[in-house]
Amino acid sequence: MIAYVDGGSRGNPGPAGIGVVVEHPTGKRVEISQSIGARDNNYAEYAALVVALEYASAFDSPRLHVYSDSEVVVRQISGSDNGQSPALRGIYSACIDLISNFQHFAITHIRRENNADADRLAKEAIDRATREKQPAGNDPSEDRFRDALVIHVTERVASPPGFVQLGQPA
Repeated sequence: MIAYVDGGSRGNPGPAGIGVVVEHPTGKRVEISQSIGARDNNYAEYAALVVALEYASAFDSPRLHVYSDSEVVVRQISGSDNGQSPALRGIYSACIDLISNFQHFAITHIRRENNADADRLAKEAIDRATREKQPAGNDPSEDRFRDALVIHVTERVASPPGFVQLGQPA
Protein backbone atom coordinates (compact mmCIF):
# COMPACT_ATOMS: atom_id res chain seq x y z
CA MET A 1 0.00 0.00 0.00
CA ILE A 2 1.19 3.53 -0.76
CA ALA A 3 0.10 6.73 1.00
CA TYR A 4 0.75 10.39 0.26
CA VAL A 5 0.27 12.54 3.36
CA ASP A 6 0.10 16.24 4.14
CA GLY A 7 -1.01 18.38 7.02
CA GLY A 8 -1.22 22.09 7.56
CA SER A 9 -2.63 24.93 9.60
CA ARG A 10 -3.59 28.55 9.14
CA GLY A 11 -1.74 30.15 12.00
CA ASN A 12 0.60 28.40 14.36
CA PRO A 13 -1.54 27.11 16.00
CA GLY A 14 -4.66 27.68 13.99
CA PRO A 15 -7.37 25.79 12.14
CA ALA A 16 -5.68 22.62 10.92
CA GLY A 17 -6.36 19.68 8.68
CA ILE A 18 -4.86 16.64 7.06
CA GLY A 19 -4.95 15.09 3.63
CA VAL A 20 -4.10 11.49 2.80
CA VAL A 21 -4.19 9.71 -0.54
CA VAL A 22 -4.02 5.92 -0.28
CA GLU A 23 -3.27 3.74 -3.26
CA HIS A 24 -4.25 0.12 -2.75
CA PRO A 25 -2.17 -2.61 -4.44
CA THR A 26 -5.24 -3.30 -6.61
CA GLY A 27 -5.03 0.23 -8.02
CA LYS A 28 -7.98 1.57 -6.05
CA ARG A 29 -7.43 5.05 -4.66
CA VAL A 30 -8.90 6.56 -1.50
CA GLU A 31 -8.74 10.23 -0.50
CA ILE A 32 -9.07 11.22 3.16
CA SER A 33 -9.57 14.77 4.42
CA GLN A 34 -10.00 15.56 8.11
CA SER A 35 -10.22 18.74 10.15
CA ILE A 36 -8.29 18.41 13.41
CA GLY A 37 -9.12 21.63 15.25
CA ALA A 38 -6.54 24.23 16.24
CA ARG A 39 -3.05 22.75 15.89
CA ASP A 40 0.37 23.76 14.61
CA ASN A 41 1.72 22.73 11.22
CA ASN A 42 4.13 20.04 12.45
CA TYR A 43 1.41 18.40 14.53
CA ALA A 44 -0.88 18.36 11.47
CA GLU A 45 1.86 16.73 9.38
CA TYR A 46 2.20 13.98 12.02
CA ALA A 47 -1.59 13.62 12.24
CA ALA A 48 -1.71 12.92 8.50
CA LEU A 49 0.84 10.16 8.98
CA VAL A 50 -1.21 8.67 11.84
CA VAL A 51 -4.28 8.56 9.60
CA ALA A 52 -2.36 6.76 6.85
CA LEU A 53 -0.94 4.26 9.36
CA GLU A 54 -4.37 3.63 10.92
CA TYR A 55 -5.98 3.19 7.52
CA ALA A 56 -3.37 0.72 6.29
CA SER A 57 -3.55 -1.17 9.60
CA ALA A 58 -7.34 -1.38 9.33
CA PHE A 59 -6.88 -3.12 5.98
CA ASP A 60 -4.23 -5.46 7.43
CA SER A 61 -1.69 -4.25 4.90
CA PRO A 62 1.70 -5.83 5.64
CA ARG A 63 3.56 -3.10 3.75
CA LEU A 64 3.23 0.66 3.66
CA HIS A 65 5.30 3.23 1.80
CA VAL A 66 4.51 6.81 2.81
CA TYR A 67 5.44 9.91 0.83
CA SER A 68 5.47 13.23 2.67
CA ASP A 69 6.61 16.76 1.87
CA SER A 70 7.42 17.35 5.57
CA GLU A 71 11.17 17.13 6.07
CA VAL A 72 10.64 17.24 9.85
CA VAL A 73 8.36 14.19 9.92
CA VAL A 74 10.45 12.20 7.43
CA ARG A 75 13.72 12.91 9.28
CA GLN A 76 12.26 12.15 12.71
CA ILE A 77 10.40 8.98 11.71
CA SER A 78 13.41 7.68 9.76
CA GLY A 79 15.61 8.30 12.80
CA SER A 80 17.99 10.85 11.28
CA ASP A 81 16.70 13.62 13.59
CA ASN A 82 15.42 13.16 17.12
CA GLY A 83 14.58 16.79 17.94
CA GLN A 84 10.88 16.42 18.66
CA SER A 85 9.31 19.18 20.64
CA PRO A 86 7.41 18.14 23.79
CA ALA A 87 4.15 18.88 21.93
CA LEU A 88 5.02 16.24 19.29
CA ARG A 89 6.30 13.44 21.52
CA GLY A 90 2.87 11.83 22.02
CA ILE A 91 1.90 11.75 18.36
CA TYR A 92 5.44 10.69 17.38
CA SER A 93 5.16 7.75 19.80
CA ALA A 94 1.74 6.85 18.35
CA CYS A 95 3.33 6.74 14.87
CA ILE A 96 6.20 4.52 16.03
CA ASP A 97 3.75 2.14 17.72
CA LEU A 98 1.63 1.91 14.56
CA ILE A 99 4.68 1.44 12.33
CA SER A 100 5.66 -1.61 14.37
CA ASN A 101 2.53 -3.37 13.02
CA PHE A 102 3.93 -3.50 9.49
CA GLN A 103 6.28 -6.12 8.08
CA HIS A 104 7.78 -3.38 5.92
CA PHE A 105 7.49 0.38 6.35
CA ALA A 106 9.22 3.15 4.44
CA ILE A 107 8.84 6.93 4.44
CA THR A 108 10.23 9.14 1.70
CA HIS A 109 10.45 12.91 1.38
CA ILE A 110 8.99 14.35 -1.82
CA ARG A 111 8.72 17.88 -3.12
CA ARG A 112 5.47 19.70 -2.40
CA GLU A 113 4.49 19.81 -6.08
CA ASN A 114 4.62 16.01 -6.14
CA ASN A 115 2.17 15.87 -3.23
CA ALA A 116 -0.53 18.07 -4.74
CA ASP A 117 -3.53 15.80 -4.05
CA ALA A 118 -2.74 15.35 -0.34
CA ASP A 119 -2.06 19.10 -0.11
CA ARG A 120 -5.44 19.87 -1.70
CA LEU A 121 -7.21 17.55 0.76
CA ALA A 122 -5.43 19.14 3.72
CA LYS A 123 -6.43 22.63 2.53
CA GLU A 124 -10.06 21.50 2.13
CA ALA A 125 -9.98 20.21 5.72
CA ILE A 126 -8.47 23.50 6.95
CA ASP A 127 -11.27 25.37 5.16
CA ARG A 128 -13.82 23.17 6.97
CA ALA A 129 -12.05 23.73 10.31
CA THR A 130 -12.12 27.48 9.70
CA ARG A 131 -15.85 27.45 8.87
CA GLU A 132 -16.71 25.14 11.80
CA LYS A 133 -14.30 26.85 14.22
CA GLN A 134 -13.39 23.50 15.73
CA PRO A 135 -11.84 23.68 19.19
CA ALA A 136 -8.41 22.29 19.99
CA GLY A 137 -8.46 18.72 21.18
CA ASN A 138 -9.94 16.89 18.18
CA ASP A 139 -6.82 14.74 18.28
CA PRO A 140 -6.56 11.96 15.70
CA SER A 141 -4.42 9.87 18.01
CA GLU A 142 -7.26 9.88 20.55
CA ASP A 143 -10.46 9.56 18.53
CA ARG A 144 -9.11 7.13 15.96
CA PHE A 145 -10.64 9.18 13.14
CA ARG A 146 -14.14 7.83 13.59
CA ASP A 147 -16.00 11.12 13.87
CA ALA A 148 -14.77 13.83 11.51
CA LEU A 149 -13.51 11.87 8.55
CA VAL A 150 -14.35 12.51 4.92
CA ILE A 151 -13.27 9.84 2.48
CA HIS A 152 -13.65 9.94 -1.28
CA VAL A 153 -13.25 6.62 -3.03
CA THR A 154 -12.54 6.80 -6.76
CA GLU A 155 -13.51 3.13 -7.07
CA ARG A 156 -15.72 1.29 -4.63
CA VAL A 157 -13.64 -0.35 -1.91
CA ALA A 158 -14.75 -1.78 1.42
CA SER A 159 -13.93 0.64 4.22
CA PRO A 160 -12.77 -0.47 7.64
CA PRO A 161 -15.20 -0.08 10.55
CA GLY A 162 -15.71 3.54 11.53
CA PHE A 163 -14.73 5.06 8.19
CA VAL A 164 -17.46 6.87 6.27
CA GLN A 165 -17.52 7.06 2.49
CA LEU A 166 -18.93 10.19 0.90
CA GLY A 167 -22.52 9.65 -0.10
CA GLN A 168 -22.89 6.69 2.26
CA PRO A 169 -24.67 6.75 5.63
CA ALA A 170 -22.39 6.75 8.68
